Amino acid sequence: MKKEPLKEKKNTTKNKKKKNSNQQTNRRKRTESKKKKNNKIEPIEQNKEIKKEEKRMKTKLKLKKNILIILLLSIAFFISIYKLVHFYIDLEKNNRLNEKLIQEVLNDEVSANEEDKELKEILTINFEKLISMNSDTKGWIRFNDNKVNNPLVQTQDNNYYLDHSFQKKKNSLGTLFIDYRNHNLEDQNVVIFGHNAVDDSMFGSLINIFEKDFFENEEHKIIEIIDTNEITHTYEIFSYYVIEKEEYYITTAFSNQNEFQEFLNTIKKRSIRNFNTSLTTKDKILTLSTCNGNGGTTKRTVIHAKKIS
Repeated sequence: MKKEPLKEKKNTTKNKKKKNSNQQTNRRKRTESKKKKNNKIEPIEQNKEIKKEEKRMKTKLKLKKNILIILLLSIAFFISIYKLVHFYIDLEKNNRLNEKLIQEVLNDEVSANEEDKELKEILTINFEKLISMNSDTKGWIRFNDNKVNNPLVQTQDNNYYLDHSFQKKKNSLGTLFIDYRNHNLEDQNVVIFGHNAVDDSMFGSLINIFEKDFFENEEHKIIEIIDTNEITHTYEIFSYYVIEKEEYYITTAFSNQNEFQEFLNTIKKRSIRNFNTSLTTKDKILTLSTCNGNGGTTKRTVIHAKKIS
């Protein structure tokens, strides 16, 4: 009977141990469960951070691209402004120089023609002075109520006078020049180039030819060139048109008469207006060529005239 309490005590101790063991096991399980939870959370958090970082990088990259685009557009804008300002400075400078040139070398006289008793304006040019200013001088051209009223030059290519003034100064308006391939005004096709200036200077006024009433004034058909020997060459317009840039209409010499006649037929047929002008291979042709539209255009305004005296 005395041994029973000892047994109970043993059982109690055993139960306590078991309870403690269970508690430890539970704690371990909770810890492991927590770890597993944390292990699951960590990749999610990491993914969130990675996505946030990627978003930040994309935003930064987009911002850099936008800044670069704005910078490039700003540069392009300022270059355009610079070119525009530079162009108008050249325009003003060129016009001022041309006006001064006219005052220095031109002299308009009025005389009476004995045969028809009419007053006629005679243009005299001081070619000696003109040539001393520029040895490339080949003559003077007048057309369209003197809106075209300029010296003519010629050099060894068709590029130099595109961006050089008569005074041989760098200028985007250039000056009127004869094709370098022409020998003189007796060639089959004498070609003259000039820029289509926005203020009607140089060949800017050639666009007037497309006006409906332009040829109501008979004098508008006439182009005059005075050469350095002070001989006046008079031409009458028989064709005008707009065409894509090409070499054909600026051909200056032909290998045979048939080739030249074909050329005459072609440029006459191209004309917007029919002038009913007869053309033969004995005729001497004058061609004026300029851009049709703004800078960079590939279209050309072309005028052809036949020498009549």
